[in-house]
Amino acid sequence: MHPNPTSEFLSLGEVMIELWGRSPLAKATNLERTYSGDVLNIAVAVRRLGLPSAIVTRLGEDPFGDYLMEEWSKLDVNLTHVKRGGGPTGVYVSEYGDLGSYETWYYRKGSAASTISRKDIDSINLDAASMVHISGISQAISDSSRSATHRLAERGREHQKPVSFDLNYRARLWAPDAAREAAEQVIPLTDIFFAGGEEGTTIFGPDDPADLADRALELGANIAAISLAERGAYVAWKDGSFGVKPIARCLEGLQGAGDAFAGGFAAGVILDQEPSTCARLGTVVAGLKVEHQGPLLSLPFKAEVRSRADELGWHDVTHALDMVVSTSSSGSVSTS
Repeated sequence: MHPNPTSEFLSLGEVMIELWGRSPLAKATNLERTYSGDVLNIAVAVRRLGLPSAIVTRLGEDPFGDYLMEEWSKLDVNLTHVKRGGGPTGVYVSEYGDLGSYETWYYRKGSAASTISRKDIDSINLDAASMVHISGISQAISDSSRSATHRLAERGREHQKPVSFDLNYRARLWAPDAAREAAEQVIPLTDIFFAGGEEGTTIFGPDDPADLADRALELGANIAAISLAERGAYVAWKDGSFGVKPIARCLEGLQGAGDAFAGGFAAGVILDQEPSTCARLGTVVAGLKVEHQGPLLSLPFKAEVRSRADELGWHDVTHALDMVVSTSSSGSVSTS
């Protein structure tokens, strides 16, 4: 199977301005400016593997929103579904420590992205989508965004598109019980369930990745992919399971590692690969990402991923990547 070169991986969520400094942040006199968000991290991970991708979000009509639009235009991700207005662009502040550790503080209440609605989702033509992706963060930031997230999953299922859901639990946004209730509502509409082992235990209880994966499958997911940090990843589906060890040669930046894994895995799904190949592809993308700092610009390109997979002897991954004929994403921002 060769992917349709005009079909796009469609990712919904909030992208925020990041202001960051070195520990201790309380004594910092200058902060660097960049940006990040699970929606964009995953879309760029897919795009850098040669597959078209697009994001669905809202930005403020403010200088930060202008900055993001200018920067995103360099990423070759379709921005047609980016709308402006409804509130300010969200901001978070990060303190980076040693060995890739970090801590973040969020300033996103009332942000533009929190106003995204079912109406925004219903305006999207899903015939042009290869896959749709949603996350628990989008469920958490507002009732409106939660409803929009559920609607995109519904429409993805109606249009027979693969739907992926990343649990992405953030304790600063909501309590475990609320996150579990929201997840249990959307997982039945989901083909691929992503979660980190620790967050999965927090929300669903089991501390064994196999038990956590089984819980997601019981709720209706077709595939459960559990990221286990230094232990690699565990993937389960109806007819089997697969574990893969990490491949990183050094550890420089953990932030965004789960998004990188999910992006690589999603690319495998788009390429109609077996779950084990999807897991290996996600592992290579995540492994290369954590060898560098930053959640977004450190995401690897297809040639890097193919080279590392070849070194590992993972020829199923190299074969999958050889199927990709790179094309450009396109599109302009809309307003409403």
